[in-house]
Amino acid sequence: MSMPQIPEEKHRPTLEETVIDLLESIALEEIAISHLLNAEAEKTQVLVSKLCQDDSGNFLNELAKCNKTSCKMVDTVIIKEWLLLKKMETVLEIDMRLKDKNGKCECYESTYPAMGQQGS
Repeated sequence: MSMPQIPEEKHRPTLEETVIDLLESIALEEIAISHLLNAEAEKTQVLVSKLCQDDSGNFLNELAKCNKTSCKMVDTVIIKEWLLLKKMETVLEIDMRLKDKNGKCECYESTYPAMGQQGS
């Protein structure tokens, strides 16, 4: 069985455009993470200010609950950051191999020789 041939389309992005799109997606995900962490910090600040005014004695219990949810959020963010790091490493690897001295994409040609001949 031979390698499938991907037909050329006039609206298909180039590999360079794809790399830029991937970098933009990483940046947007990082912005989203920063908003989540900021919201978590604001939530904690509001809770602490309310609990400081409350004399019911639930301060430590409520603060412990808030801390537990904040820890879960940070754990999730750490996992997401690791995934984004791996995505970034892959994108940078593609970008470094993007052009050879002739200006042709060598990343596909080394793995799929038929695809390198497709644009010729």
